[in-house]
Amino acid sequence: MNGKRAAGRKAVEEVKDGMTIGLGTGSTVYYFLEALAEKVADGFHMTGVATSQKTIDLAHQWNIPMQPLNAVKTIDITIDGADEVDASLNGIKGGGGALLYEKLVAKASKAPHLDR
Repeated sequence: MNGKRAAGRKAVEEVKDGMTIGLGTGSTVYYFLEALAEKVADGFHMTGVATSQKTIDLAHQWNIPMQPLNAVKTIDITIDGADEVDASLNGIKGGGGALLYEKLVAKASKAPHLDR
């Protein structure tokens, strides 16, 4: 299993039933959504808020319930990948072009969570 897939699947352990989850954009989030879809199919309840149309499309494809940012009161946790991470674990975001929505969703989130 590659590192991004492992990180995405591991991040699913951070989400609890009933949470509103900010969903980032990119390859790590793809693997997170893949694992999240399995939980949703097993009866897990959550609401997603996406940072890009690509993430919305994937979520709909996998029957993950979604809401727009302006329809939720708060976001419990945001799962997103980092474009680069240094040795001190400082992350750089925005390489995929969804930076504005990534910032808006992260700001609304109680607990941003970056995976690399």
